Amino acid sequence: MYNYYICYMKVHRSESVYGGKGRNGIWIPIQGLHGMGKWSCTAFVLCVMFISGSITQNLWAQRTKSSLSAGEQRKAEKGLKDNKYFFYFIDSTVSNFGTEQERDIFKKAIQHDILAQFLYMKFRFGESYREIRKSQELLIQLYRSVLKRDLEDTMSLLNGFAGLIAGSDAVKPRHYLHLGYRDKKVAETQMIMADHYRDTLFSMRLYKYVRAIKKAKHGKRYAFIAYIYGSATIGEQLQMKPLTFDTVVAHIKRLAPEEKKERFLTIHYDNYYRLRNEQSFYDRIWDNPQLQELPEYKEYF
Repeated sequence: MYNYYICYMKVHRSESVYGGKGRNGIWIPIQGLHGMGKWSCTAFVLCVMFISGSITQNLWAQRTKSSLSAGEQRKAEKGLKDNKYFFYFIDSTVSNFGTEQERDIFKKAIQHDILAQFLYMKFRFGESYREIRKSQELLIQLYRSVLKRDLEDTMSLLNGFAGLIAGSDAVKPRHYLHLGYRDKKVAETQMIMADHYRDTLFSMRLYKYVRAIKKAKHGKRYAFIAYIYGSATIGEQLQMKPLTFDTVVAHIKRLAPEEKKERFLTIHYDNYYRLRNEQSFYDRIWDNPQLQELPEYKEYF
């Protein structure tokens, strides 16, 4: 709120050179009119002063409140969008290989996310964002557990197939084995980077874990390709068509030992983020979320 003060003053000829002073003692420029040999003018000075009053405080308070609400809405909106990707990315792995502990963590994370969506639709953006943070904190635990298991599986497959490929003179199996070890090492590096992010940067850590899990799964894909080429003669390798998802399934069924066949097939499906003989765990929780299990549910509703 601005208060305006207008000062009126008479200015003589001698003051026209140096200017005059206003009521507050500040020198001001003079504009004069010549008339009958004497200078005479009336100077209108607009003094703008910033005075904080009750009206100013109310206006600032209203603007600040609306700005905070808009900021909370943007944060909640981005958090919900990120969570949607995080849940769908990890759903196949938890559905295929998840332990009881991992499924419990995943369930709680889904429940907090559903609660956050309800709060967002009720325009309670601050509470919605707090639930999103709780959900992402649980997802960090889950992602790290899944990543560690993926790295162990990648190393186990690569080392297990290395003995078969070491005795072969073919170039392709060795090349794909090398690519598998490379991606496994890159995944480990990505995990270390994610572990050393600031604790409060939940979303950034999860995106880094996503990259690490992708690399670990790529390493397992290369392991199976190396296994297939290493089990074939050079003539058969030359006649092989590009290995699609279905052709790899057929080769695993033909080559893998009976006691390892089912596990190899499930790993292969999981490498492509597909479910095998299992309903989506994420969809199952959404069908019956049981939000009353959360203590926060009673606080909000």
